[in-house]
Amino acid sequence: MKNVRIAIIGANGFIGKHLTERLSTVPGVSVFLFGKSEQPVAQSQFPYSKIDHTNKERLVKDFAEIDFIYYLASETIPSTSWENPVMDIEKNLIPFLTFTETIAHLPIKKIIFVSSGGTVYGATEKMVTEHSFTNPFSPYGIVKLTIEHFLNYFKVKYNLNFDIYRVSNVYGEGQNTGKGIGLINTVIEKIISENRIYIFGNGENVRNYLYVKDLAQLMTVSLHTDPTSSQIYNTSSNDTLSINAIVEIMKNIIPETFEVVYKEARQSDNSMIHLDNTKLIAASAGFTFTPIEEGILKTYQHIKQSQPK
Repeated sequence: MKNVRIAIIGANGFIGKHLTERLSTVPGVSVFLFGKSEQPVAQSQFPYSKIDHTNKERLVKDFAEIDFIYYLASETIPSTSWENPVMDIEKNLIPFLTFTETIAHLPIKKIIFVSSGGTVYGATEKMVTEHSFTNPFSPYGIVKLTIEHFLNYFKVKYNLNFDIYRVSNVYGEGQNTGKGIGLINTVIEKIISENRIYIFGNGENVRNYLYVKDLAQLMTVSLHTDPTSSQIYNTSSNDTLSINAIVEIMKNIIPETFEVVYKEARQSDNSMIHLDNTKLIAASAGFTFTPIEEGILKTYQHIKQSQPK
């Protein structure tokens, strides 16, 4: 790969920082970072700019020579959008449309969007492929799926190709659980700080858990596949487990003892999602997942070391 110019929108976020780190190891690429803050939250060898979705002249200037755009920006989570769906439209959908309408005229090879494998399908009873029926019940999933449909619109209208990664529940070093997301990281933090964890519902909700460094590597598939085609990928590991099963794994890995407290279930939570990742794995030659025990241990060690002394 030579002379490829990549932009990451949402570079200050959890996934953005790990994707940046991953791309720093890829030879022949130039990476340009964008975020909503004035300054980057972490040091990087790559240039950083504050992005303004409404400044069309600046957007055209900044993205005129970009080949691939990773669009990771998201201002909401399922629980917040459940209470305020209009906010999801204002904070996520409209900025995305404004941005994409502006840059669609540029010679961009592909825009790469992080969607939500845990919400766009709705509640499921069996494994779902990329062609399975989508029936999101939460505003978060509805907006994610709407953006997917708009990507198809931009492809038809402007011949702007895209890849969509329908990502499962991500965990790993550096996740900001203050936003109310990230089960594994949240549980680890509560074990360390309180020796007590809280589970909404009976703990039998089934989810897939994907280590963030694995996600960053999987997302580079877009750089090595046909840029003239558009693809949707279920992006998950092989670790589809109940919350109770995750708790049992932690009991065997984390040295602290802890109490489990069950609380009333949340309407915004999906009871079961099981993603078929066959398509993405087939496109990821030689890739192997980090075992969940190893990923949880690394996450625990990072959080433990980050605690005030």
